[in-house]
Amino acid sequence: MKTKYFGYEFRPAVTLFAHKICESLGLDPVEIEWSEYTQTACINQHTMILGNVRDDAVLTLGDLQRYTGFVVHELLHRKYTTFGVNTRDQYVRTLHNAIEDAWIEHKAIQSNLTGNIGELLGSLIDNMTTEGLAQVSDWSNPEQYPYVLAVYARPHAKIKVPMAEGLAPIFEEATRRTHLCKSSKDTLAVAVWVYAQLSNLPTEQPEPVQPEGDEQGEGDDAIQGDGGIKGEGEGEGEGESQGESQGEGEEGEGDAPTTGGSGSPSPDQTQGQGKVATAPQRGTEAMEVEPTNKAPENAHSHGSFSQASAMQKNAYHVTTRKRFKLGA
Repeated sequence: MKTKYFGYEFRPAVTLFAHKICESLGLDPVEIEWSEYTQTACINQHTMILGNVRDDAVLTLGDLQRYTGFVVHELLHRKYTTFGVNTRDQYVRTLHNAIEDAWIEHKAIQSNLTGNIGELLGSLIDNMTTEGLAQVSDWSNPEQYPYVLAVYARPHAKIKVPMAEGLAPIFEEATRRTHLCKSSKDTLAVAVWVYAQLSNLPTEQPEPVQPEGDEQGEGDDAIQGDGGIKGEGEGEGEGESQGESQGEGEEGEGDAPTTGGSGSPSPDQTQGQGKVATAPQRGTEAMEVEPTNKAPENAHSHGSFSQASAMQKNAYHVTTRKRFKLGA
């Protein structure tokens, strides 16, 4: 098996893979557009947009696996997602994206749609989590909660992110409800329910409790703190019945977190713990929950490329009128 690919080999390989997966999933072929402008992979009814790469860029097998993970994830949206089911509120919309992503991936893995689908999707979310752990400094910020939920609700994720105190019971119940969903309307109901629970959290961090003065314990025998908040459980709910009660908040409210984990804790699992989760305020902008789909470093290409586009100067494909049949 090849371990390195030039960009001009890489794009046809990913495109061929997409067509094979479409065939495997019983979907019509999808058009791949390679764009320098996309931040995340995305799809509509007919076109998938991926981050473009230069013809002379050298890409690895890991890059190919990452892109094929994007392809599978986006095609699962095409298979399961009802486009147009959404809400105007940006925070709830982002929660919905997180839950919808977890739902389609869990559904596909449970159905064993392809032989290694769990591995592909697990690697995709683990890469996203690794990026997040390197960039996020305060996981107790409400802006991060949809991102945390996107990771927590995926049982196939091996790397987890820290959670502020109070989120685990909410996210555990949200995961259970997500696994009962039958449609995108159901996942939206879960998102609305999660937002309602988050809105009931304290509005600000409580004042730290100062220990009463104690003359003793100056040396090695000094009494230390209790080590902070105990690790939140990461058990995933199970069940396969219709989730008609979603959004009503009748079940699971205030449940204690379980100790069964889904995936291994990250080395930074305690980062952000010791703080209490607070409610998102009006106007809080949630952070993006989709994995970033930028070209690997030093492989970025300017312009866009699509077989359905015409060619103009500088080899940029910028119109929708087809003049040349390019590639296989």
